Amino acid sequence: MDESALAAIQRQQIEVTIGEFLLTSDYYMQESLKERIRHLIAHADPSLDISRFSEMAREELQEMNLLPSDL
Repeated sequence: MDESALAAIQRQQIEVTIGEFLLTSDYYMQESLKERIRHLIAHADPSLDISRFSEMAREELQEMNLLPSDL
């Protein structure tokens, strides 16, 4: 199944939030961003294609235990 336009936008939002996470060194801001990422993933369109995440985004999501490590 192809990724919908909504899912593509949501994937971009997740990647931008991961970028924000990597740029901050404040613990509380990082926790807030992790929660935002969890929320975005939990409410993402079912057609969201996780294989289209950038390599950096996949690695960070795996470190946060939000993606399986075998992708």
